[in-house]
Amino acid sequence: MVELSAEFGIAASTAQKALAHLKAEGLIRAEVGLGSFVAERPGGSGADPA
Repeated sequence: MVELSAEFGIAASTAQKALAHLKAEGLIRAEVGLGSFVAERPGGSGADPA
């Protein structure tokens, strides 16, 4: 959280709220002890269908 807030010049609580919102939307997943990661697309291989 500290790195994210420092990089964007925001409070740690703001960064935490933003990550919570992204998690609620299913865009990221949190791994205890590892961090937050971009979530896989449902039913996809992760490749862009272009």
